[in-house]
Amino acid sequence: MVQRKITYLLIVFLCFCCSRSEKDKALEITVFAAASLTDVISEVAAQFEKEYDITVRLNLAGSGTLARQIEQGADADVYLSADKNWMDYLVEKGKTKETAVFATNDLVLVSPINRDFQFEKVDSLLVYTESKIAIGDPGYVPAGKYAMQVFGYYQVDVREKLFQTTDVRSALMMVELGEAHFGIVYKTDALQSEKVKVIFTFRNESHLPVEYYQGLISQKSLARQFYDYLCSSEAKKVMLNYSFTTD
Repeated sequence: MVQRKITYLLIVFLCFCCSRSEKDKALEITVFAAASLTDVISEVAAQFEKEYDITVRLNLAGSGTLARQIEQGADADVYLSADKNWMDYLVEKGKTKETAVFATNDLVLVSPINRDFQFEKVDSLLVYTESKIAIGDPGYVPAGKYAMQVFGYYQVDVREKLFQTTDVRSALMMVELGEAHFGIVYKTDALQSEKVKVIFTFRNESHLPVEYYQGLISQKSLARQFYDYLCSSEAKKVMLNYSFTTD
C-alpha cells in the first residue's frame, strides 16, 4: 500500500515537472545573432522580455557559424545575420522564407587608443605597417569578408599581416590587447570600446553595404512577435543609441 502511494506521488511529481517544463519552454524563444549585435540585441531582448514576460535566449557568434548551426538543426526561432549571403543560404536550405533588413552599419579601421599613427592614405598605412591587422575569418565572418573587399578596392596585398579571428568582437579584442595594432571592425563595436579609437572610416564604395538581416526560423507566435518587434520604435531607439542606422 505504501509502495503504491509512493509510486503514485512519483508519477504526479514527474507529470508536474514535465508540464512545467513544457510551459516554461513555451514562454521562451532562442535568437541566433551575429556577434557584432551583442550589446544592442541584449538590450532589445531585455525590453522584449519585460514587455511580454518571457525569456529570450541569445546565441551569439559569427553569422556563418550560426547559419551552419541552423542548417544542422539547431533550435533557433529568429536568426540575425550581418551578411545577406548567409541569410540567402538559409533561404536556399528551406530554413526561412521571411527575411528583411533591420539595420545598417559602417566599417572602420581601429587602433589602440594610446597609439598615434600619422598617415595621408589608408592604403599606404596598411601596406607599410609591420604590425598585424586583425579581421574576422572571411569564410564565416561578414566583417572579415568586407575587409577583404576593402583590400581589393585599395589593391593592397596584406595577407601575411592578417590575424584572423572567429568573429568581429574577437578582432576588436586583439587590438584592445595590443596583439594587433590595427583591426577592421564595425563602427558600432569600436564605439563601445574604451581601449581603441577609430582612425579611418572606409568609403561605402570600397565594400558591399553592411546590412543586418532578420530571418524568421520557427513558427512560434512569440518568434513572430520578436521578429516584428525589431522594427518597432522601441527597438529602433535602442539601435540608434548604439550608432546603428535603422532607415
